[in-house]
Amino acid sequence: MHDYAIFGHDRSTIGRWLGVGAIITAGGITQLLAWANSITGWEAFAKTTITTGVIYLVIDWLFNKYAWKIPLFSIPNLNGTWKIVGKTLDENGDTKFDWSGELLIQQNWKSILIHLKTKNSQSSSYTATLAKQNEGWLLSYSYKNEPKLEQSHELKPHKGFCEIEIDKQLKTGEASYFNSGGRRTFGNMKLTKESV
Repeated sequence: MHDYAIFGHDRSTIGRWLGVGAIITAGGITQLLAWANSITGWEAFAKTTITTGVIYLVIDWLFNKYAWKIPLFSIPNLNGTWKIVGKTLDENGDTKFDWSGELLIQQNWKSILIHLKTKNSQSSSYTATLAKQNEGWLLSYSYKNEPKLEQSHELKPHKGFCEIEIDKQLKTGEASYFNSGGRRTFGNMKLTKESV
């Protein structure tokens, strides 16, 4: 997985709130332990210190793994497998050939990986951005494609760029892509989410 940008979402603000949460939680745990010591007399409780740093790491991990999915943060959860029906187009916009595949998206708050598989090749993202649009989301990413070994005599490794417009319900998408440096092709795709 690699980092990605979310336009309109300030990660530093979330980080500051995680820090505030860590300070408050650490203080609360320290007070709870002091209270437990006064009741039980266990000196070990009073000598135990909870550092803010450890609490921050736990809160940050929980946010990165789970809490970012809460609708309040307005970050779309694109995780899952997407079925693809694609068309490679010629210069006139006519279909040169049809193809199909699947797109697997793995995402958390800090990282994302977009992996496309077809019968002849596979590609993985190395940059990505997300932007809110009126009718959903725009996922843009750059990728590197590698043909399967048995296709290497016909297909060459290449890099490309893709933009996917995803609906508000995060169930369907329409995309356009272009390739360069080994396979100068372009086309469009229709995506349907199959599973999470």
